[in-house]
Amino acid sequence: MYANAARKSKKIAIQLMIGPGQMEKFSENEIVERLDFSLEALEPDELILSIHEDYGDLARKIVEHCGGKNVNVSLWTMVFADRAASLSRLPLVRDFKGREGYGAIAAWNGMGKGDEKFLFCCPSAMLDDDKGILRAVEAAQEIGAQGVFLDRIRYPSPANGLEYLGACSCSACTKAFYRDNGMDWPDLVREMVNWAAYGREGAVKFRNAFKLAREFRAKMVATAVSRYSEAVHGAGLRVGLDLLAPALSDIVGQDYALLSRNADFIKPMLYCKASAPAGLPLEFRLLMEGLSRSGVETSRARQFVAELSGIEDEHLKAVQLGGSFPAGLAASQMSRAKREADGRNDHRADVYAGIELVDHEDYATKIDEAARDAYLEALSRENIALCWNILYIPRNHIMAVAKLRKDFQ
Repeated sequence: MYANAARKSKKIAIQLMIGPGQMEKFSENEIVERLDFSLEALEPDELILSIHEDYGDLARKIVEHCGGKNVNVSLWTMVFADRAASLSRLPLVRDFKGREGYGAIAAWNGMGKGDEKFLFCCPSAMLDDDKGILRAVEAAQEIGAQGVFLDRIRYPSPANGLEYLGACSCSACTKAFYRDNGMDWPDLVREMVNWAAYGREGAVKFRNAFKLAREFRAKMVATAVSRYSEAVHGAGLRVGLDLLAPALSDIVGQDYALLSRNADFIKPMLYCKASAPAGLPLEFRLLMEGLSRSGVETSRARQFVAELSGIEDEHLKAVQLGGSFPAGLAASQMSRAKREADGRNDHRADVYAGIELVDHEDYATKIDEAARDAYLEALSRENIALCWNILYIPRNHIMAVAKLRKDFQ
């Protein structure tokens, strides 16, 4: 099936999330058995483990079990949002009017309703996050993990509402921007709406006119992340990063080159089918909807986003109409991720193409065999990360990935 596979062996990462909900659905033995199936079939290089702090004994058991199979375990750690309950609350990002929370313009209708709240802390506040950094390192050490996987390392995405794409306007951030650039913090959302009325040409002018603001946001995120990375590496542990797809990264302040220089591996979230935060169809549908609801003509909004993201107009039009992106977009985004991660860097991090392979009643996103095979065909030459939770990935999907890996060996 995957005849174009030409390189010898590609790397595989798997993700495992265990919280109260999973412990209600599965016994400890069932969790270990499902993990074992994936370990035997895939022979993965990395396990990214998210586990509630109440289940320390199970976490240590999993790490020890993986160690016997030469699998690195990185503790999945939320940084800017959905942080551990034991950590003190930090100030949240503010929109241009100084508000915290979720936006009113084209925010995801599921925002705030589940366990994950996606309320992002201000990057200025994150620069003083010594307790969070210490806890990340200690938590990994306590279970014997080999690394820390940093997630939610960004500003809000379109799913939070159009208003928050211009964050953060708190006094600390605006003063820092003025100190660095000698000018006031701009109203990025207003300017985005104004320039979107001119379609592709407007996107080019918006990008150029607000280059300093975009670079400032990227620097704030990268600086906060580098403090985590330095502490994790200083403890002799590996660093992994969860990043939005390159088409979205600039919008949320993620610079692949800046971030990957302090990472051992990165996982671009190339979710072409998911209708959830970080899912490309949802994020771009909401971004275009937000511009349209702000008075931009629909086709102009689409052209503006096409130029801003590098995604073809026809694919965005399908998403506007309720569809999803083709698997080929994951391949082109993966190529872009590797190119941008290597830019300006002597150090090269491993890059895993994160694809959502879940098919379970707990998720609105369901990946069937046709979608799975399209992904694997498009990404046959790449390292792959199976997302989001191997407890909810069908065994036939796991075996299909195993076959792809064997084709490289």
